[in-house]
Amino acid sequence: MRILHLFIIIIALFPLVIKAQKTGTGNAARFAGLHLDFHAGLTDSGIGKTFTYQMIDSMLSIIKPDFIQVDCKGHPGISSYPTKVGNPAPAFEKDILKIWRDVTRKYNIPLFVHYSGLWDNEAVKHHPNWARYNADGKQDKNATSVFSGYADSLLIPQIKELATEYKLDGIWVDGDCWVLAPDYSPAAKEKFTQLTGIAVIPAKADEPHYFEWMEFHRKAFREYITKYADAVHAVAPAFRVTSNWSFSSMMPEPVDVPVDYLSGDVAGTNSLYSSAFESRSLALQGKPWDLMSWSFAWKNNSKATKSVIQLQQEAAEVLAMGGGFQTYWQQNRDGTPEPYQFRKMAEIIRFTKERRAYTFESETVPQIGLLYSTYAWKRLPNGGLYNAHGQEAVKGILNLLLDCHYPVDILMDHQLPGRMEKYPLLIIPEWEHIDPVIREQLQQYVQNGGKLLVIGASATADFAAMLGVQFEQPLKKNGLFAGLDNEIVLMGTKYQQAKPIKALKTFGTQLTADDWRFTTNNFLASITEAGKGKTAGIYIDMGDFYNRNQNRFLKNLTQKVIAELVSSFISTIQGTEHIHQVIRRKNNRLYIHLINSGGEHNNPNVLVYEKLRPVENLPVKLHIQQPKTIRLQPGNKKIPFSYSNNSVTLTVPKIEVYGILEIVH
Repeated sequence: MRILHLFIIIIALFPLVIKAQKTGTGNAARFAGLHLDFHAGLTDSGIGKTFTYQMIDSMLSIIKPDFIQVDCKGHPGISSYPTKVGNPAPAFEKDILKIWRDVTRKYNIPLFVHYSGLWDNEAVKHHPNWARYNADGKQDKNATSVFSGYADSLLIPQIKELATEYKLDGIWVDGDCWVLAPDYSPAAKEKFTQLTGIAVIPAKADEPHYFEWMEFHRKAFREYITKYADAVHAVAPAFRVTSNWSFSSMMPEPVDVPVDYLSGDVAGTNSLYSSAFESRSLALQGKPWDLMSWSFAWKNNSKATKSVIQLQQEAAEVLAMGGGFQTYWQQNRDGTPEPYQFRKMAEIIRFTKERRAYTFESETVPQIGLLYSTYAWKRLPNGGLYNAHGQEAVKGILNLLLDCHYPVDILMDHQLPGRMEKYPLLIIPEWEHIDPVIREQLQQYVQNGGKLLVIGASATADFAAMLGVQFEQPLKKNGLFAGLDNEIVLMGTKYQQAKPIKALKTFGTQLTADDWRFTTNNFLASITEAGKGKTAGIYIDMGDFYNRNQNRFLKNLTQKVIAELVSSFISTIQGTEHIHQVIRRKNNRLYIHLINSGGEHNNPNVLVYEKLRPVENLPVKLHIQQPKTIRLQPGNKKIPFSYSNNSVTLTVPKIEVYGILEIVH
């Protein structure tokens, strides 16, 4: 009987084995890529009209990407290929997805598709019972519910079709985590009550059990990803799956679902800084990752293709952190790419590939760790589930640090164990009420010799004892006259008036007017010693303020405080305002990445800029053992240097957009 049971089990499993499909090209590279989509709709009846094999063959022979993503199903829910299981466009002149597959296979280029997940207007229209219910009890017109039959009846069958019938290499599921919202459908409410025993469902953030309600949805979303990823992997194990922006800054949690890679698309109007932030949010998540830049700028009701220089700057921020890079180009309504853009596409791909040997899948060299507190982020008032809420302060402080030439990593809560002690400096960027366990760990980190900087009017309150201060008055919200080094800035921001309760080194002063005659005893920042380490506080909210009002004053204050905490980092740059620095290691070699961050990327009145002033004669000081050679890559240009007192000094002749110092010992 036992043998019979075993035989039945084997027979039951055997079909899974023989049904497993070989997919794609077998090429695993996701480094230099292109993304094209057009979100087909019900009025698109001429798909394929001018689309030809020869056009795509010419395109790929010119551009030579490592991978490509093309349209499949956008937010309207209409598929741009003749799907047998989904909702196809009204009519096709050609099956353009099949042509994409045929040509990419010729060039051994992996082919991925863009597929809108939870956002599917057509599915909701035909199946109202699949819709998410909003807090007002009405069904959403765009979003499906993770508790509905959508995944089993449409999403999974269609992904399987793409993997097995079209033999694609993978899928980039868009419209997923950032579309998620609390679901007040009967199925969701019933399951929540079943799991928690909570019968009264909260509708607002200030109602009891709202945090549990939000966590319930986050867990359900991760189970939804697991469900569709496992289903396609069962029939096509090599098929690669990601959910756009999963486990990124919008979802700052450990990766606990079977996605094969992480990715996101950087839109907005200040994409250089956005690329820097999002890269650092993905870089330590332990998965292959890439970021996509939109090739076009869209602001002031105008749209134009970015210059090659703009896209190269955005690529540089991504490559320097070890990721892959892709650009997003729109398709015409018949599915064709735009041939006049091929030259720009090729230039970006070439720029990216020239740097692969020094960048891709490199490892960080810990210098400054900037805390992304998942604990505090989840508890923000009026926060969402998985989206970009509550990021203004951490983004602004990262931008400030980068503009001061500091090498910075972003560390989420779950990334701190085993890493914390490797960083000479940790910074808390205005997070209020971080995880109490982590706060205790930070106290021990300082006692053991670590340096901690807490920034923000409210954030410093939780660390008052460690900072050696007390706050005698409530938080101030009116204008602050801040003074330092004979300069005064009026800041419309929150701030604290700290009073010392132990010996402190202080920085700057608060004034009552724009005049040095009206100084007070209240300082802007302070440092105190504890055990073998030091704790510093800056008692001003300055992240969002810096983003809106970039200025030398805040950089000067930050640099003075950090210089007192850490005498030197591995690499120090002087003499320019427009260099971002990243320090990484690959193949036992140290790489100093130097990115020209000039240009008007953060000017709300500039759509496209074509010129970027090179950074010339850049002085760099390295605190390392004496190297054998230093070369500027790409180009293999040997850089002369001098060595004394355990330090290397050198001058980089010119950085046009992005250069890399390769240090060989």
